[in-house]
Amino acid sequence: MNVIESSKARKIFITLLVGVFLFGFGAVSFAQESDLPTVEQQVLREPNIEDDLYVFVTCWRNLEFFDVHIEAFHLAGDILGVETRVLGPPDYNTQEQINAVRTAMGMDPDGLIVYPPDTSLEPVVNEAEEAGIPVVTVTGDLPESKRTAYVGITQRKVGEVGGEYLAELLDGEGKVGLLTITAPMFQERADGYRDTFEQYEGLEIVSKGDTQGDFETGISTATAILSRHPDLDAFVCVDSVGARSAVTALREKGMSDQVEVIGMDRNNDTVQSVGEGELAASVAQKGHLTTFYAMNLLYNLKHNPMPITTDNEAAGVTAAPIRIDTGVELVTEDNWEGWLRENEEWKFWQEE
Repeated sequence: MNVIESSKARKIFITLLVGVFLFGFGAVSFAQESDLPTVEQQVLREPNIEDDLYVFVTCWRNLEFFDVHIEAFHLAGDILGVETRVLGPPDYNTQEQINAVRTAMGMDPDGLIVYPPDTSLEPVVNEAEEAGIPVVTVTGDLPESKRTAYVGITQRKVGEVGGEYLAELLDGEGKVGLLTITAPMFQERADGYRDTFEQYEGLEIVSKGDTQGDFETGISTATAILSRHPDLDAFVCVDSVGARSAVTALREKGMSDQVEVIGMDRNNDTVQSVGEGELAASVAQKGHLTTFYAMNLLYNLKHNPMPITTDNEAAGVTAAPIRIDTGVELVTEDNWEGWLRENEEWKFWQEE
């Protein structure tokens, strides 16, 4: 991936960081007596990044959903001038992902970014932190682990945003089928839908099914729900393959014009289906922000640690935000074209 020269980019990045620091923190330290180190001592230096390595470990690498995470991760590395690598299995295999985290630890990285589909990764994340390797979780979180920070969405917000949109479409009445995955984060999204529908007496989830993150399984699951509930009014989906599964099942049963579908995320087929009217909307995460901000967070922990105290380590203070909420957006008939990844304007950082 070709981008602007990393040295120039680093200077721009450091200049911006100094500006934020001077406004948000430096003004306080200059205004009153303090033993805190000056901003210049913290950030106005040329970091030694020659051997820097950062690793992103995920599963489901075969899913289009993770393309933007990987691209933004490498982009951040290019801008900062550091080496980046991506590890992990192509499918939902947590043991292989745990093995990949341990492989990454053996590379002596300066930081790890981990997408944890469930809590089985908590022990290995703790191992990494105990070994002195900071870990930032993205998209899914392990709040009970020793991870340094989380960058991603509030899972329940998916159901709240999608649920309110569907409630308006159906005038607060209708039977809904839920396409989900059993992992905790997806259940939190589903809970967001349930809680939202409870505010409307006529809205009810009458059936749910597990797509297992697999397109063919998702079609079978959606078809089974339609067979049990031929009077279904809508599907809501909380994983990235659910929408395509629901749309396909509806086509095959000749019911495309009878059932509304709220999708999840911004896969091209999902976005295209919104544009073609097969989906009412899709609740999209801003995946680029998760790995991009996580990468910058890890880089600054090493090279530009914020002087929150006179000695952060002795005070037990981590010089990083514990949580960055990247939020969700609705892809609708009004904005769907801008979400298509083949839109050349979207890949603004690439050069011919």
